[in-house]
Amino acid sequence: MDELFTDEHFADWYPVDGRQGLSPARLAMVSVLQYAENLTDRQAAEAVRCRLDWKYCLGLELDDSGFDHSVLSEFRDRMAQGDRADRLLAVMVDHLVAAGFVKRRGAVRTDSTHVLAAIRKLSRVELVTETLRAALEQVSLADEAWLAPLITADWADRYGRPAIYHRLPKGKAALEEYVLQVGADGMRLLRAIFSDQAPPRLRTLPQVDILRRVWVQQYWFDSSGRQRWREPKSTKDRLSRRNMPRRAASRPEAAGRPDPDKASVPWASIEIISPYDVEAHYSQKLTASGQKEWIGYRDHQSETCGDGPHLIVQVTTRPAPEQDIDALEQIHQNLVRQGFTDLEHFVDTGYITPESIDHAQRTHGVVLTGPVRADPRAREHPGFTKADFMPDWQARTLTCPRG
Repeated sequence: MDELFTDEHFADWYPVDGRQGLSPARLAMVSVLQYAENLTDRQAAEAVRCRLDWKYCLGLELDDSGFDHSVLSEFRDRMAQGDRADRLLAVMVDHLVAAGFVKRRGAVRTDSTHVLAAIRKLSRVELVTETLRAALEQVSLADEAWLAPLITADWADRYGRPAIYHRLPKGKAALEEYVLQVGADGMRLLRAIFSDQAPPRLRTLPQVDILRRVWVQQYWFDSSGRQRWREPKSTKDRLSRRNMPRRAASRPEAAGRPDPDKASVPWASIEIISPYDVEAHYSQKLTASGQKEWIGYRDHQSETCGDGPHLIVQVTTRPAPEQDIDALEQIHQNLVRQGFTDLEHFVDTGYITPESIDHAQRTHGVVLTGPVRADPRAREHPGFTKADFMPDWQARTLTCPRG
């Protein structure tokens, strides 16, 4: 495993001009050691300075003074962009293949787990307040002189500090009056930014676009032109969503357009939960220990499961509400791109349908193996169950209830 990473692997992470920086290959190895020992950035930087085993692993001189701990967070920010982390994992897999620890043929298993977003959970009222505050902060930094005439005296009270520190009004009527006032303030800012007199660069600010999207999701205008607060999704809506076919329920056209007569908030697959991470969404999943709810992402990890060590060779991160089976095609494409062929792929029930088994075999040469999905426990419509069909495994035939 000599020289797991080299600086050439990071050539496109940094500009070609400017002063020389620290070796990114060495920072990558420090990050691996830091994770293995569960150290903070300060502790990891101290280990580079003081520990002989770390200096030996990193190829440093004994009197090397190391670096400031803030360098590690800057390195992680660079690694989080695009598919850089996946490319580093592919480099590690190539080394593991060359060392004989991983075989590109054989058996791989995949399962999903939840990933929590690094954001605070906000109520809908806190969400719109914090979204407008974040937009005001960014517009102020971009052009404070343009923004100043728009600000009224009461805006400082509502948006001068994070929404979590506010004492929201008590009572339904007072709370509705407050959110409508926030909605009016947001519309005033949006109309000013998208007017012909505003500097064009303000329309390209990320928080301004997030403000526009959140206002579309949380407010609506009735026939008389009044701005209204959207209603939460009803229990009936949730039940109809749950009874939709899995693939249909995950499509944006089926999930993201609320009935205009109901004027309810959109489904979790597109609803923005925080202005600081618009890709994080709410999801729930039935596990062996009960119902799991979280805000963030869904991670699909594939590991070798034949002879030798079981090692993760591919990771696919998808939006949290997206079902497991909808990520299967990308998982197979990534495995094939990494050189894995003639695979037997073990998965759980969430990835298995007759269509997915056939498609994996025909398109990627992957034998998909997993448990058959059980019949629904509660059936609203009469019909046949799997027990009504009689298989003859010897003759490879299946007899329907009519014979």
